[in-house]
Order: sequence, then structure tokens, then C-alpha cells
Amino acid sequence: MNSINHKSNSDWQKKELELLKAKALEKVATKSKFRWTYVAAAAIVLMVGGWFFLTKLSLDEVQPINEHIASQPITPGGFNGVLSTEGEEDISLSNLKIDSLYVFEDIQVERIDSGLIRIIPLPSSKTCWQEIKAPKGANLAVILEDGSKITLNANSKISFPSRFDPQGRMVVMEGEAYFEVQKERIRRPFEVRAGKNLIKVLGTKFNVNAKSATEMQASLYEGKIQVTNGHFKVVLNPGREILIAKNGTYQVQIFDKNKSTAWKAGIFDLEGKNIKQIMAEVSDWYNVEVDDGNADTNIKYMGELSKFSDIETLLETLSLVKGNQFEIKGRRIIVK
Repeated sequence: MNSINHKSNSDWQKKELELLKAKALEKVATKSKFRWTYVAAAAIVLMVGGWFFLTKLSLDEVQPINEHIASQPITPGGFNGVLSTEGEEDISLSNLKIDSLYVFEDIQVERIDSGLIRIIPLPSSKTCWQEIKAPKGANLAVILEDGSKITLNANSKISFPSRFDPQGRMVVMEGEAYFEVQKERIRRPFEVRAGKNLIKVLGTKFNVNAKSATEMQASLYEGKIQVTNGHFKVVLNPGREILIAKNGTYQVQIFDKNKSTAWKAGIFDLEGKNIKQIMAEVSDWYNVEVDDGNADTNIKYMGELSKFSDIETLLETLSLVKGNQFEIKGRRIIVK
């Protein structure tokens, strides 16, 4: 902090420095709570215009957030999901025992481990569409009939046939998901429908984020994908991603492979994001309501935070940056 050459109208008080240092060391030492890219990274902000500088915090601003005990504690998300089949009752996947196989009408469901299930069509069953949803506060991974694996982020869902057509494999998604598509000798195309956008692959790994109402993002890790829309057709190579706006315009750019799927690794990636973008992820993962009407979106954050921190620790760390403070009221978080 002292090594950065910046101008300030006032000096840091000794007590303030001691308190900030103690808090930073506490976060670094708690190995099970945090995974940092930068030490005390959340205390460094990138402001509009591209200038780095530090803002002075008062002692009051680094005190613990105003906390109200909720009747239902706010906890990080975990494995959960709901399987919906045409004409059948919904099935809560968290109730299935690990290393067990269940039969439901036209399919079998195997819970392989704590976060993974497999869908197996019965030999004599008819083809029917299934839907698996990871609600807020949950995520899960599912292996489909062809061996392809899809990992769902919180507040996301996929629809797919219990048995794929001999001519092709089609899934429909909402939210965010990471796809590991199984290659086949018969080379049936694998297609993902996300809103008005269609992604076609033969065998590859890619991430699709269609949570935003204004754009879709597809990031390619291996293989090739073809993205089509009523306005364009684009082929992506590994290391490239496409951002598609609601009006059909798009741009292709290079992306950081480690950052794009931080959510899958249990991390909130803060890099370059404002508080509204961060709190949208927090809302989905902790299943809370967020009131960010008074948030300061000019502040850009840096670094990473564990998705398995308790909510108070996470918000207290974010509040080290001057400009946004937090208050918990029941299952509602107010940004002020």
C-alpha cells in the first residue's frame, strides 16, 4: 500500500493501518475460507478512466457489517436439483442416495457422487423430454444418454430428450452451463439452443452464459463450435468467445480460460466487475434477494473470493472497498 505513488489529501492513521493489516492477514491465513489471486485484492479498485488509486477508509467503514439474524441462515449453495418429466411428478435430486440407481417411468437416474447424476433411458421406453433445474443456491452436473456431461450453475436449467434422435442430439438451456460433449463414431451433431441462438458441435468443451436478458456469451475450450443466429453464422476456435447482444450484434474476443469457469471451481471471479454484477452471482448462489438500487457501479473490483465463505465474511471483505457497504435483513441484502 505504501509503495504505490498516489496523491492523498490526508494520511492514514496508525490505528487504521494496524486494523487493515490485521484484517488482511486474517483473510490470508484462513486457508479454508479464501483463495486469493492478490493479497487483499478486494481493497484495490480500478475506477472509471483507468487510474489506480487508494481511498482512505475510516475506522467505522471497516467495522463488521450491520447483521440481522435470519430465521433461516444464509448459507452457500450445494448440490441440489429438480428433475421434471412429461406427465410425472417432479423429483428432488438431493434426496437420491449416492451410488444408487432409481427407476422413474421411462428413465433411470443414477447418483454417482455428491454432485453428479447420470440419466439412462430404459430399453423399452418411449422418447420423452426431461428438464433438470439447478435452483438458486445450488448446482449440479448431469451425464446424458450419449455420455456428454453438463454442469449447471445456480439458477439454470436444461431440457433434453431421454433418448437422442439418430440424426442429432439437441438440448435447450437457460442460465449458465459448462458442456463436455462426447465424440461419437456416427458423428451426430450436438446442438444447444439458448434463446434465439444455436450452437452446433461434434465434440468439444465450452461454457455458455445466457443468464443476462441482454446478451449471451459462449466461450470455447476445446474443439470447434458454430454459433448461428438470425443475423449471422460464426465458427469459433479454442481460446475465443462470442458475445451476442439482444439486437443480434456480436463480437468475438480472446478470453482467460481460468476466469470463464471460475464458478465451476467454486470461486467468485471479481476481475473488472462492478458490485451489481458481483451481487447477481451472490444472489443466485446464496439464494437471497439483493437491493442494489443505491450501489456505486463505478467501482471495479479485483481478485477472487471463495463461493463457500459464509455470507458475512464475503460481504465484509467486499466492504473493505470504499463506496459500497452492506446490510443484511433476513434473506435480503441491501447495498448502500
